[in-house]
Amino acid sequence: MAVVVSHLAKSFDSLARQALRQAPLADVVELRLERCGNPGLEPLAQFVRALGKPVIVAVHGAEGFGDFRGDVDERCDILRTAARAGAMFVDIDASHSLALGALEGTKCHRIVSRHAHDGTPEDLAAFEDSVRAVMYEGDLIKLVAHARSTEDGLRMLRHLRGARGGLIAFCSGERGSFTRVLCRIFGSAFTYAAPARIPGEPEPEASAPGQLRVNDLRSLFPPGGISPETAIFGVVGERVRHSLSPRVHDMALKSARLDAVFLAFETDDWQRFLALADDVQFRGFAVTAPFKEAAARSATAGDELVRATLAANTLVRDARGWRAFNTDVHGVRETLERAYKFHREKSGAAQLATGAPLGSAHALILGAGGAARAVVQAVKLGGGRATLAARDERKAQSVARELGARAVAWDAIASTAHDILVHATPVGSLGDEQRSPIPDEWLRPGSLVLDAVYRPLKTKLLTAALARGCTAVPGAEWFVRQAQAQFRLFTQHNADEQMMRAALEHALGGGR
Repeated sequence: MAVVVSHLAKSFDSLARQALRQAPLADVVELRLERCGNPGLEPLAQFVRALGKPVIVAVHGAEGFGDFRGDVDERCDILRTAARAGAMFVDIDASHSLALGALEGTKCHRIVSRHAHDGTPEDLAAFEDSVRAVMYEGDLIKLVAHARSTEDGLRMLRHLRGARGGLIAFCSGERGSFTRVLCRIFGSAFTYAAPARIPGEPEPEASAPGQLRVNDLRSLFPPGGISPETAIFGVVGERVRHSLSPRVHDMALKSARLDAVFLAFETDDWQRFLALADDVQFRGFAVTAPFKEAAARSATAGDELVRATLAANTLVRDARGWRAFNTDVHGVRETLERAYKFHREKSGAAQLATGAPLGSAHALILGAGGAARAVVQAVKLGGGRATLAARDERKAQSVARELGARAVAWDAIASTAHDILVHATPVGSLGDEQRSPIPDEWLRPGSLVLDAVYRPLKTKLLTAALARGCTAVPGAEWFVRQAQAQFRLFTQHNADEQMMRAALEHALGGGR
């Protein structure tokens, strides 16, 4: 797939300088001339010769995320000049395709484009056919639809997979950015990116909503570049746009030199998402709130921990469909066992008589979702006892009955004796970091406190726990341990733990 870097400026000189400076980052360079107008045949020809790479020239009005204010004749005149100057392609909106006509006497090809600004059409075949009706032999078609949801982007990729060839397609908007990464896998000849930011220079303008910077886009590709064989992994949840899972897994994939990408897919409709992610290149998903229980129900098979918890945080595609796993249990169990051993040694407690890692420890778990289910199972496997507390008391009682635990009312947290407190809800995560799930005074001095939230590293809950003499354990420990287990399931390779930890620490250190 060719990466097209699209440049936009008010003067042709500025446009040319920017494009020439960033040429090494591009396979193809697009000049958007709607603001600077027609620079003339010779300046364009000089630029094409100096660049030494394929050039697309476009003049878009509002229909193509541009602001050209001239008439159709003026637009077509600029594109004909570009064709004579040696541009390899000119991009013409489908509504003006017949007005431009064939570019006779040149080696230039036409890209006939159509943009949908108000959403992604339900009938993408008809959307494509409307362009085919006004194209000439040898033209390429470019379809860009605005994604209001991840599912819109998946529909566009599915349409691209079944296209007849000669199609460039992806979605605009933030929700559609992932299609710009994946469209090559599904058959698109080009994807489009914004120029890179260069220190000390004005920030280049993106020419369309949802465009990734070219350096950011390329950083998401596997070491050998993206191809139709590239495997797709991702994290799926309601609020995962800023998840650190993609960075951590991506670094591990690159370290293992695997042909795979890992992206974030934000959705509020699990069943629709999974139905649309049916292409065989979607190989596995890390599942987060609130879909862990739904993921377990959706799978064709699950491991014993999924059956025990009725929740899954990992789906892996096999010949029969999606197989479910719960690496949360492994991650939190190992984290709790190591932390509890340290906690007891720090407090001078005697060795556990039972030999079980958690002995007779009593863990109070805040929450009743998929993460809380994993903690209950981990505590039981470690030899401890588990009690659930959730704001929805009926759900807590129901989950406790299913898992062989007990439940208490939310307002009974402070009066419930426990050795370990585990917070297993999203409260206090990035964007909500000023909140704690419980009042500080409810924390029991001298207890062990684990917060499942890993971003920020030091949550309000953990800060309060330290102030009250507790052993505070950040969610990053749980996150890395379960991610390592996921990576093995996804790839059949062991993850580079040092690399995973370094990637997480770097991301957390940047406050992102």
